[in-house]
Amino acid sequence: MESVSGDELPSGLIRLDSADRIVDANAVVVEWLGVDVSDIVGLPFDEVVRSAEPTDLLASDYTTGLSEVSHIDGSRRPVFLKQGTPDAAGRLVIVFDASAQRAFREQLLHRHGLVERTQKRLELVIAASIAFSETTSEAQLAEVLATTTSQAYAAEESAVFLLDSDMRFQQIAGTNPFSTIGDVDLTARATWLHSVVKISGVAEAHAVAPAVGAAFENAGVQSMIIAPIRQRNEPMGLLAAFFRHPRQFDEQASPLADALAGQAARALAALRLQERLEHAAMHDDTTGLPNRRLLEERMDESSRTTGTALGVLFIDLDGFKAVNDQLGHSVGDEILREVAARLKETIRVQDIVARYGGDEFVIVCEVAGESAALEMAERVRARISAPYAILPPRLRIGASIGVSVRPNESASFATDQLVRAADQAMYRAKYAGGDRIARASVI
Repeated sequence: MESVSGDELPSGLIRLDSADRIVDANAVVVEWLGVDVSDIVGLPFDEVVRSAEPTDLLASDYTTGLSEVSHIDGSRRPVFLKQGTPDAAGRLVIVFDASAQRAFREQLLHRHGLVERTQKRLELVIAASIAFSETTSEAQLAEVLATTTSQAYAAEESAVFLLDSDMRFQQIAGTNPFSTIGDVDLTARATWLHSVVKISGVAEAHAVAPAVGAAFENAGVQSMIIAPIRQRNEPMGLLAAFFRHPRQFDEQASPLADALAGQAARALAALRLQERLEHAAMHDDTTGLPNRRLLEERMDESSRTTGTALGVLFIDLDGFKAVNDQLGHSVGDEILREVAARLKETIRVQDIVARYGGDEFVIVCEVAGESAALEMAERVRARISAPYAILPPRLRIGASIGVSVRPNESASFATDQLVRAADQAMYRAKYAGGDRIARASVI
């Protein structure tokens, strides 16, 4: 390159004529192109050095004005240009290798995109936290979690699975693309893991397990992310997001899944604690039956079929004090639990049975009339009076039962009055020797 003594320079030099056609180029340019200099002489400059697609994002000296030169093998090299001062013969253009600048720009754009995604995800996490706190049931919470997970990852489908009391997974919310092809195990039920599981691509799914890879292919799933829902190392369930398009997960994908699963776990634990507290407030600790408070609420809410009557059976155990005195309260509690079980076996699904206090139980039932209520009372008396395996022969349990019935024509007779009437009838049965039934007079 006689007109430009620059073959030893690390940058490219190109001499252009007044029509911007290439007159000459140094060895660096020739090496970048993989051709002889004679192959480019006479070509328009913009055919050899093409302007790259401009960007308005993150404009700086490092990210704008990049162009490209193409090697004969098809590879491309990013460059940026320094234009010389035009003269009568044309002008000189200095061409600098911009590979480092392009890499920096791409990294900068990636970081910028990551910051934007992180901000959006943080907003989703905050919104989810508020939504979780407002849920009143596990199903509602699971729906919020499934929806938020789909939004956070732009996933086509998501699902939430919770463990039931038998430690079996139940899908509570969302959609599971594997549901129609059998149990896929969701990578060894990620609940038992302590970290998020990410699978990108069918090949990676096959590497995890052949069954998982086959499920990906059969369901048309390309990628998946799963996070265990745990509270203080107690497994509660898992959330999963499914993608039907190729998806690579960035470094924020796992922390985001952990954050959503963690928030859901805390909200779920709070709901279950509230349920336990409410259950304890309305149920007897020893027998698990509804207590007096819940019985009264249910009686007030009960509605009867036309032509039927409301019956109350007030039950007091005979011989229970002797069991407590001679064998202790632990055996007494076992007897109470056995009585509760026998009562639940004797009554119908629509009937109400409660522990009223001490060794007293109340049954509220819908009956055709007083005779039907008395028949039910006899079945209850016989069932309670049957032998108990844990009691010695000298001790036996019986039942004194008072029965009151409110027919339709006495609908104004309050339910608490009905219970009191049955209670008084029970005392008559008790004073008459026990292990018998007495009916109350209800007007």
